[in-house]
Amino acid sequence: MGRTCFILIWLMLIPHLSVYCQEEDNGWMAFNQQHLATESINNFSKMDYGAGTQNWGVSAGRDGMMYFANNNGLLEFDGTSWRLYHLPNETILRAVLAVNDSLIYTSGYREMGFWKRKPSGELVYHSLNSLAEQYFSRNEEFWNIVRDDDKVYFHSFNRILLYQHDSIFPTNLPGFTNVMNKVRNQILLGVRDKGIYRLLGEKITPVVTDPFFEGKIIRFILPYKKDELMIGTASNGIVIWDGKQLQQWKPDWRPYFHENELNRGYFLPNGNLVIGTIIDGIVVFDKSGNLIHKYNHTNGLQNNTILGIAGDQFNNIWLALDHGIDFISTRNNDGVRIENIPNIGAVYSAAIFQNHIYLGTNQGLFSKDLSDPSANYTLVPNTQSQNWDLRVIGNQLVVGHNEGTIVVDNGKANFISRSSGGFAIKEDSKHKGHYIQSTYYNLISYKEVDGHLVMENIISGFADLIRYIEIDHLGNIWASHMHRGIYQLRLNDKRDKVISQKYYGASSVFGKEHSLNVFKVEDRIVFTTKDKLFTYDDLNDTIIPYTHLNEHLGDYIKAHRIIKAPDHHYWFISSEKIGLFYINQSRVRLIKSYPTSYFKRSPLFEDFENILPITADKGILCLENGIAWLDASENDSLQTISNFAPQLRRLQLINRRNEAISQVPGNHALEVNYSHNSIEVRYSFPHYSAEPVFYQAFLKGIDQKWSDKSESSVFRFDRLPAGTYQLQVKATDLWHNESRVNSLTLEVQEPWYSTTLAKIGYFVLLVVFSILFQAWGARRTKRKQRIHIEKRERELILLRNKNLRTEVEHKSKELANSTMSIIKKNEFLLDLKQQVTRHKEQLGTRYPDKYFNDIIKKIDKNISSHDDWQIFETNFEQAHEQFLRKIKDDFPDLTAKDLRMCAYLRMNLSSKEIAPLLGITVRGVENHRYRLRKKMGLSHDDNLIDLILQY
Repeated sequence: MGRTCFILIWLMLIPHLSVYCQEEDNGWMAFNQQHLATESINNFSKMDYGAGTQNWGVSAGRDGMMYFANNNGLLEFDGTSWRLYHLPNETILRAVLAVNDSLIYTSGYREMGFWKRKPSGELVYHSLNSLAEQYFSRNEEFWNIVRDDDKVYFHSFNRILLYQHDSIFPTNLPGFTNVMNKVRNQILLGVRDKGIYRLLGEKITPVVTDPFFEGKIIRFILPYKKDELMIGTASNGIVIWDGKQLQQWKPDWRPYFHENELNRGYFLPNGNLVIGTIIDGIVVFDKSGNLIHKYNHTNGLQNNTILGIAGDQFNNIWLALDHGIDFISTRNNDGVRIENIPNIGAVYSAAIFQNHIYLGTNQGLFSKDLSDPSANYTLVPNTQSQNWDLRVIGNQLVVGHNEGTIVVDNGKANFISRSSGGFAIKEDSKHKGHYIQSTYYNLISYKEVDGHLVMENIISGFADLIRYIEIDHLGNIWASHMHRGIYQLRLNDKRDKVISQKYYGASSVFGKEHSLNVFKVEDRIVFTTKDKLFTYDDLNDTIIPYTHLNEHLGDYIKAHRIIKAPDHHYWFISSEKIGLFYINQSRVRLIKSYPTSYFKRSPLFEDFENILPITADKGILCLENGIAWLDASENDSLQTISNFAPQLRRLQLINRRNEAISQVPGNHALEVNYSHNSIEVRYSFPHYSAEPVFYQAFLKGIDQKWSDKSESSVFRFDRLPAGTYQLQVKATDLWHNESRVNSLTLEVQEPWYSTTLAKIGYFVLLVVFSILFQAWGARRTKRKQRIHIEKRERELILLRNKNLRTEVEHKSKELANSTMSIIKKNEFLLDLKQQVTRHKEQLGTRYPDKYFNDIIKKIDKNISSHDDWQIFETNFEQAHEQFLRKIKDDFPDLTAKDLRMCAYLRMNLSSKEIAPLLGITVRGVENHRYRLRKKMGLSHDDNLIDLILQY
């Protein structure tokens, strides 16, 4: 109702002009009719899937797995990763049929067989060549596979081999047969020049034979409506057999089909028909036969030659191409339609004018007729270079151009100003019908005359590089510099001169100069800073934080661009997301939010983001090499992600040497040996759409929160402690929709040293250790006691030995003293004897012999005194215990005199010292020593003293 009133008002005001809002609505409807969702195409090259370039067939598994017959073997895709399975003979595959995800049939050059999945998840090939090879021709190739209950048919151009009950049954064909399709419950064959035949068991019967088929190659046979057949030919279009006659389907398309050569046909689960060609990609028709999509190399496909088509459970289209694999999502978010426009550059601004859409880019101004679905964007002449700003004013399109300002009318562009760089143009609130424009250097004034914009003058008194301008209700111009700060400009009454200006930068309330822009929200001046919003307080002529919006906009207070839409709606653009808000007085409501990462393939142009509002909830978002049509009224159509859960595809247990053991994924709790307590898992999520899917993991028992979003579905957890954990994994999309959670219970076993048996062992060891410790303690105590006793004994012995040494030393001194006394005494007596003898000789008879002999006798008696020897022997035995006894025992022939000689030698006395003791001469001592050596049996080299000292 509001939109209709809005249009009626404009119709009454400008009856001769196209209504701006109505034109834009028409543009939106025209776009919806074209459905140019080229962003929904995902290209997979051979570098992505790691196999050959050509892919000949495609088949969808029941759980979403996709399989492709590739030049190098069987390709499997689980939504996150690719895997290639080579055939044993490494031959080429031509056809694939996924019966289910555990049984896949394939065929190719002189090869046919099937694959079965092991519990570990890997596919294992079982060749049927041992049964079928006898029926192969020299270069036999099998191009189609059809399964009917327990029968599997492998089709080559000249024969069909039926596999049933582990046996092969051949059937020759009535002619060159290009196609075999299962239609309803029948196996139908397309035979060149003849028509359609039915295969039942090993029997072939005609179904449709008509002269039409002469010279025709049949490419597909599909069920159509009730009991009708749709038959596609290579170069003669598509015909319908109603059971009685053939009639052309969509005759107006026959030239296109003839020119581009049909190759494949496929009905999606939703009833849409996909036609694949050899030369021009695919075309998609709805159930009524209306064209809804057309895809080829110019708008997204890698290659125009379609070799295989399949649809998945979500009605997405998978294409096996002559060069790669393409995925086309039909499950796009209905609120976003991206139109990829190659080679036009970065789009700065957009406008819908005179039933054309105009795009201002860094390469020029481009336009397209919205009424012609086949129209392409063309460059408007004389508009090359940057086109910054597009705005419909009156009945003209005003373009802010790098070299000035252009007006466009009826597709022709003319300059009305040569002041370079028209950035923004706003109507002057103090001078209706007049406009002020910011440029690279100046502010320019324009006026509208009869629906045409005319330049008035350059506003003097100010010159700077201004990106955005807004004019408040007081007539102040607020100008945000391209790179730094905000200006408040006041004009004179004529509005042709700046009479005062104020600069707001780092020293102002903003606290900085960069990232400052100015816009309007509900007629209030609003400043963006990428941190929070500010507004102009006209009562106090100051800038203050915009508290109300800052409290209600959430993260959008960091927006750097605000664009007004009809009916109190505003687009806020930040670096991370785009939001549409309804703002009216105190009410602030978020209508819809779009993450900027959604547009990563055709990203927004940084710092030049822009949206053309079409209605209150629709707009055109400017991108690099394209635009996005946003419809905030549409609900998110991709919430079906919540009906699915990621599937565990690989689980590896890893030890500390990084050696891995693969485990079979299952729903039961997994017991993990502690020696391999690092875990790596990989998940698949075959929930196909054009949008990226992110994965998060939460290991209950370890993690405190879900992991950050990651595009990788591989998670690793290192060195988990013993215990029970629950690993939870979920998928999320850009719109924060979440899948169901896949849960896996992990039981990390105790290390061997923490098991019950180990604990029993520890207890036994503890008991044994305690016993041994006690025994050791007792032994240690005894040892200490023994050591103490021994120490005491050693001390006593040392003391006794010390006493003995002291006593021996004392005895030795006594012995030495007594010996020296004896020596001195004997020496004295010998001297006395000699002197008496001399006196006798001198006196002769005068010295009577009686007296002489008596004195000599007494002297000799004292020299050889037995008492002296007894004293010496006693002292000697005390100093040298048992010496005389031991030497006597060893040498029993020794006389008493010999023993005395030995005693003197033991004391280390010289011959001179010994002579007085024995009362003989030194010569007599030497002779005595000689006789002693003989008695002891010593040789010439033996030392007598050394022998005696041993005792």
